[in-house]
Parts: sequence; C-alpha cells; structure tokens
Amino acid sequence: MRSNELCAAADFRRGPGRRRGPVLHPDVAQLFMRDMKESAPPQLPIFRSRLQGELLARLLLGPDREMTMLDLAVMLRTDLGSVVREVDRLARAGLLVLRRTTAGRMVRRDTATPLYEPLARLLMLTFGPEAVVAEEFARLPGVVEVLIFGAWAERYEGVGDSVGDVGVLVIGELSHARAFDAAQEAAARLGLPVHAVVRSARCWQEDDDPFLREIRGGSLYSISG
Repeated sequence: MRSNELCAAADFRRGPGRRRGPVLHPDVAQLFMRDMKESAPPQLPIFRSRLQGELLARLLLGPDREMTMLDLAVMLRTDLGSVVREVDRLARAGLLVLRRTTAGRMVRRDTATPLYEPLARLLMLTFGPEAVVAEEFARLPGVVEVLIFGAWAERYEGVGDSVGDVGVLVIGELSHARAFDAAQEAAARLGLPVHAVVRSARCWQEDDDPFLREIRGGSLYSISG
C-alpha cells in the first residue's frame, strides 16, 4: 500500500505529460507529499514525525482509553486521513490495537507488547504533560516559573505511576483568565484535565500560603519554556 502511494505521488510530481498510470487528484497528492516530507520531531527524532509522537503519547499516556479516528484527529488538530494512515502503521507494528465497530474503527494502546512501558516513558519525557504545559504556559508574559505538582510530578520523578489530573503551578504575574485559557488548551491537547494555580513570586517566596505549603509537601517538577 505504501509503495503504491509513493508511486502515485511521484507520478503527480512529474507534472503533465510525464505521468504514468491513472491521474491522482491534486488534493490527494498533496496529502501524500506532505506526509512524506514531514520532518522528524526535534523532541525525539527517532519518531517518524511529530504527529506520530503526539498520537502515541495521547494513547499510551494517561488512562487506558479507546478512541475513534475522528476523536484523535480533533485532539491532534490534524486531518482525518493523516490519523488513519498513522494509526494503521502503528497497529501493524504491534503498538496499537484496532477494533471495528458499527460506528467505525476504534483504537487503543496495546499493553501486552514488551515495548509499551519503555515507549510510554520516552513519550512522557518528550510529548507528555511537561512539553505541552511548557508550550502553553511558560512563554506567557509575566510568568517566572512553571511547575507540575501532584500525580504527574510523581511520575516525572519516578516515584509513582498513577494517572490523574495535571496540576500546574504558575509563579508570576498572570491573570486567572489567561491561566484558565492556557489550561483549557493544554487539556484539549492532552486529553486530560489540567488545573492551573497562579501565585505571585512574593507569595511563593514568603511561604505563608497553606495551599502552597501543601503543594510543597508533595512532588514538584519544574519545567522550562
């Protein structure tokens, strides 16, 4: 199947008068060419593309869940065709499990493969909450520091394996409205609830806030933008 796609895209690339076989619709050809040209993600270039890394992260991290192709496309903010092709590749590699239903094909992670646990750890470090929270929060004006607390901080420190909400502590001068918007964006990308707590740098340094003391008593994982 892949070789047929490559040949069709190559024929389209040759231009008029030089194609062999049936003519490929330009829109379809552009999808194939975009798929072939996409570069490896800078986070971890062993993945074929950023889409592949993010798709695996959404399925291998967090709660074990079964999703439709359309749900994944919406979460990853990409076209349905790209998701279908990527899922097919990963299912053939034994990393995902596909199930056909009357509503369409459903996909979930394959926890039986010996690659599941080490791959999930790699994905957490490269495409997990740390990366998404950093992109959504750390570069906002007025932010001094961003930390993850709670269950996911424990996971990053290697002292827990629970999967719950992503707690984000934002130190700096940031409005609650902007923090809420950033949390919503991060939650939509991760498919996990994200809760943001904003405190000023002075409040963080003085350590007289009972809630902050509670957070300090648990795991804290600092992230950079």
